[in-house]
This record gives sequence, C-alpha cells and structure tokens, in this order.
Amino acid sequence: MFVLPQPIDMLKNIFGYTSFRRGQEEIIDNILKGNDALAIMPTGAGKSLCYQIPAISSKGVSIIISPLISLMKDQVDALRQSGVQAASINSSMTWDEVVSIFRLVSSGRIKLLYIAPERLDNNGFIEFLHSLDIALIVVDEAHCVSQWGHDFRPSYLNIAPAIASLRQRPVVAAFTATATPEVREDIIRQLELRSPFSVVTGFDRENLFFQVEHPADKTKYLLDYIKKFPNVSGIVYCSTRKEVESVRDKICRSGISAVRYHAGLDSDERLQSQEAFIYDKVGIIVATNAFGMGIDKSNVRYVIHYNMPATMDAYYQEAGRAGRDGLPADCILLFGEKDIMTARYFISQSEDNGTKKSAYLKLRGMVDYCHTTGCLRSWILNYFGEGDVPETCGSCGSCTSQTDLVDITTEAKKIISSVYRMAEQTGGRKFGSSLLTDVLRGSKKARIRSLGFDKISTWGIMKEYKAESIRGMINFLMAQGFLQTEDGEFPLLSFTGRTTQFLKSDTKLMMRKQEERAEKPVSARKRKQILSVNEELFDSLRTLRKELAEAEGVPPYVVFSDKTLSAMCEILPSDREAFLEVSGVGSVKLEKYGDAFIDAIKEWKSSSR
Repeated sequence: MFVLPQPIDMLKNIFGYTSFRRGQEEIIDNILKGNDALAIMPTGAGKSLCYQIPAISSKGVSIIISPLISLMKDQVDALRQSGVQAASINSSMTWDEVVSIFRLVSSGRIKLLYIAPERLDNNGFIEFLHSLDIALIVVDEAHCVSQWGHDFRPSYLNIAPAIASLRQRPVVAAFTATATPEVREDIIRQLELRSPFSVVTGFDRENLFFQVEHPADKTKYLLDYIKKFPNVSGIVYCSTRKEVESVRDKICRSGISAVRYHAGLDSDERLQSQEAFIYDKVGIIVATNAFGMGIDKSNVRYVIHYNMPATMDAYYQEAGRAGRDGLPADCILLFGEKDIMTARYFISQSEDNGTKKSAYLKLRGMVDYCHTTGCLRSWILNYFGEGDVPETCGSCGSCTSQTDLVDITTEAKKIISSVYRMAEQTGGRKFGSSLLTDVLRGSKKARIRSLGFDKISTWGIMKEYKAESIRGMINFLMAQGFLQTEDGEFPLLSFTGRTTQFLKSDTKLMMRKQEERAEKPVSARKRKQILSVNEELFDSLRTLRKELAEAEGVPPYVVFSDKTLSAMCEILPSDREAFLEVSGVGSVKLEKYGDAFIDAIKEWKSSSR
C-alpha cells in the first residue's frame, strides 16, 4: 500500500527546511484532515508552504487564487525549481497555451494551478473546473475580499459562488498577511468558510527594523541612505505619480540606477520595471502603492516610504516586502506635514461618506504612529490586536534612538490654552491645527482679525517657532491623547479626558527632537550582520546565483535566497552530503546546483589560504 510522505519529510526533501515555523504544521494538519482554514501570517512567515505541502500530498488538483500575474509566476517558478508540478493561467497567455495547461491538469500532471479571481467570471473555465477532482481551493491575499481591507477587489466576490457551483465542495483555505479582527470576520463570511481552523501566528517580524524620520530634506536623507548600501535591493514608495517621477529622477541624477512604477505608465514599461527589479538587473524601484502586492522577492533589504501612507494596514503590508528571507532589513518612513494634506485629499475624493469616516480615523492612527515617542514595534502590534505586547522591543528606531528628548511642557500648555481661548472668543466653535498655528505665530491674516483672535492672550506667544514645528507639537499632543480631532475633511481640534489632568499635573511632557541625522548606526550595524560570514564569498555566490538564474530565466532569489547563501558561507559545505544540510537546499536543487556552488566555495577556500 502506497503511503504518502509525512509533511515534515516533504518540508526537508522538497523545500530544504528541517523544521516548521510557527503555525505551519497546525495549518497543514487541519487542511489534510479536511478542515477549512483561515491563516493570518505576516509576510515572510512561510504561508505558501501551508497550502503547497497539502496540495502536493492530496489526490487531485489544488486551485490557488492569486491577485497578480507576477505572484503566480514567482510561485510557479519556485515550485518548479523544487521539482513540483505547477502552472498558472493568466490574461497574457494565448488560447493555445491555456488549452495546453487544461490538458496537463486534466491528465493529473499538474498538482497546483494558479489563477486570478477574474478567471471565475468565465463560464467556460467554470465548466472546466466541474470536470476536475479538486482537493483544495486556496485564496491568497484574502483581505482583498473584504471592503474593510486596504486592497478590496470586487472580483474576489466571485469566489464563493464558484465554489458553491462545484459538484463536490473541496477544502477551502484563506491566507493573508494583515487583517484586523473586523476583516477576518468578513473574510469568513464572504468566502463562506465552514467552521475554519483559524490561526493568527502573530504580526511581529523580528528581522525588520522600523524607523520614523522627520528630515528637513527628504531627498538628501534618501540619497545618503541608499548610497550607504549600493549593492542591495530596495523599494521606495511615494504617494503620487508625480512624486515617483521626481524621486526617481533625483536618484538617477545622483549616479544610481533606479526604475519607476505607477499606474500612469503603460503596461509594457510597468512590466519592464518590475522584471528589472525582480531579476536583480537594477537595485531600486520607486513606486506608488500600485506596485508590490504579490511581489515575492525575498532579498529586499529596505523599504523606504518617502511619504506617509494613509493607513497602518497599507504601511505594514508595504513595509513587509522587506526581509522576506528572514535576514535583517530596514523599514523607514520619512514623515512630513504635507503627507497629511495629501492623504486627506485622496480621502476627500471618495463618494462614500461611511468609507470616508473610517479612512479619516485610520489616517489619524497613522499620524499618531509617526509622532509617538514609544516603541514603534509595540505600536504596530497593538494596532493589529496582538496580545501581551512588551512596552519596548529594544530594536526599533524609537528604542535605539540617540536623538535627545526635549521638554515641551510649556509649549504644550500654550497650545492647549490657545485652543481654549479660540473657543471662548467664538462661543464654543472649534478650529483646525492650521488656524491654531497661525494664531500662535501671531499671523495678521484677515480671517484671524475677523474672528478677533489677534486680541486673545495666546496670539503670537509662539512666534519664534516655525509653523512646521508647532504642527509637529500639535500632532504629538494628539498622539499622546491630550488633544483630539473630529475627523473629517477639515478636522477640528478639541479636548480629551486627559487634557485637564495634564494641565493640573506637574508631569513633564517629553518629545523626541526632530532633526535629520547624518548617520544611522543601528541600521548600519544590522546590515553588517547579514554579511558577518564573509562578504567576498557571499558576493561570489550571489554572482554565481545570478548567472544560473539568467540561464534558466528565473529571478535569482528563486534559485536560492540570500539567507541560504549566508548559510552556505557559514557551513562551507565541501561535498553533496554537507550541501544538503544547508537550510533551503532540497533534493532537486542539490542535483541542479550543488556541484556549482560547492566548486565555488572550494575555489574561495583555496584562494583565501
């Protein structure tokens, strides 16, 4: 009697890993037992293996619904490199190519078939599904099914009806990296999951270094940073197409190659930019949020947000594209007050008032994140409802900051007093931070005179401060809960329950001094940890990897991840048996690449004596 190999054996023999990560084994076991599943796992936590192993183990074909062609291609390439029969059907294929895949699937020669949700709109394809023995349906990036998620995609609503139409319902598993409790409930409802085994493995990505900077000159900061790490891959996110064009041009003028990506470019250029980045032909891509979902490039060493995103959900999803291989990576947000205005403008364009209200609340949370003096990692984990979050992590920009804290108690009380005086002068009316800033700086604008604010005691009491500094303090007070806004297109300031308590207390209010730093010692130290083995050997293996990848027409990280190369540098395998012990080396990759890498290591050993 034929007995299928155990998941742990498949993990080693096919994928080259000796142990499961948190949550993986439980999800795999439940799927193999026939239970629906919902898994919330951070980017880089290995969620793909949670359905790939059951798919390989199961009789019949598994259908993986994925939002982007690039993601499907990455997954299929990686599986084939490991000796697994997989294919995708997408809109770029000819009808003859599609028919060929249909035949392979029908004959049982394909175990995993990747499709976009739009494929389920095609009646002919639905009929094809009816002819198959389907063991498992996987919904990747499942937050796209929820209108409460940050990437809602209407085509995902086709999934449940398509499943319901099958003659026999298969196991259904949904996966996503970020989902609030509200989104999780919506996923279960929209996909009609049946008492799913649910697991939230935790949102913490310990290898990511989070940092918020408030530089006076964002461009200078960005160029200084990328020049420090010229030979690594990084993503720079901007909030608008215009900003993408500007930032990319500035990078190129500084002598560094970079490509651009946004929805205003034609599809050919977007594809060229994406492939240049994925195939390591260029190290930097400057993009809007149109780029990234489904990008599985594992060796991205930094993600820099040139502008603040509008929600923490979007920020964490985008930042999480760094360090998928588990090695240290930087996630840096460059904040400027104009970012708030840009985000509010985009929100104001929505016609749905209910959506607007939710969006303004999420934006307020994002601004609070940018102004907190507390642990950034803890802030993120608390946002996603993580339990037992420590107050400090010791490894984010706030916890390791060498920037001084300054006492702004006096300034804070002046700001709060001015909010009170402005309301008193106008019979209880509320005003926004811009007008408050003008009053504090002693502006003589017509509106200030017409409201009589030039006569109140707080007019001009902070005239020595720059407007940006005052607005930063106002945002800080909101982040600390001493002021609040009635969120809308024009947010109006008001007091909280903590305001009076603060005014009556003797507690000093300390705010981190916002200034551009010339150096980032912690970030630089983390970078060195990656190559603590031997930089010369690592570069040699990386060059070899790229040559092999080009010969096969696949991205370099599909051959081996940076983490696997780093492990080779540590173990220095001299024969096939030792090479198989390297994490990320399975039996198929041993046969394909083992001799080439062993020879390269031997050559380095010989030359370094």
